[in-house]
Amino acid sequence: MKLNLGSGNRPMKDYINIDIQERVNPDLVGDITKGFPFDDNSVDEVRAFDFLEHIEQDKVLSVISEIWRVLKPGGKFESFTPDAEFGQGAFQDFTHKSFWTENSWKYFSDKLHRDLYGIDADFEIEMLKRVPSEGRVYHLYVVATKREVA
Repeated sequence: MKLNLGSGNRPMKDYINIDIQERVNPDLVGDITKGFPFDDNSVDEVRAFDFLEHIEQDKVLSVISEIWRVLKPGGKFESFTPDAEFGQGAFQDFTHKSFWTENSWKYFSDKLHRDLYGIDADFEIEMLKRVPSEGRVYHLYVVATKREVA
């Protein structure tokens, strides 16, 4: 099972396209901040392109934790967010509610950061790359896998 979060007008074949907006005709209409209707360790892949920055800052931890919960161990999490450290993309869009830098991912991948804040979500960052887009906009492209639960 593969999930495409915030599918909007870009549904993906072979994915369950999820969006909060019914008007874009997703496979599943839902507010991810309230959780997924999927069992623990039941999803192979989660794709979140231009999605996480639309989550309220105080909901980010619970959304990432929910993604981690439903992913199978070794499952892939792919994210594409405007880089708040480089370029204007993170701040030019008034619908953005959270901001991401390379260091943001330490809270979900580095034991010291995770332990300090009691974060269960534990990802191995396979790739973290800054990608130039149109104008002076840069995105962070992240590919992470869910670590085995100890």
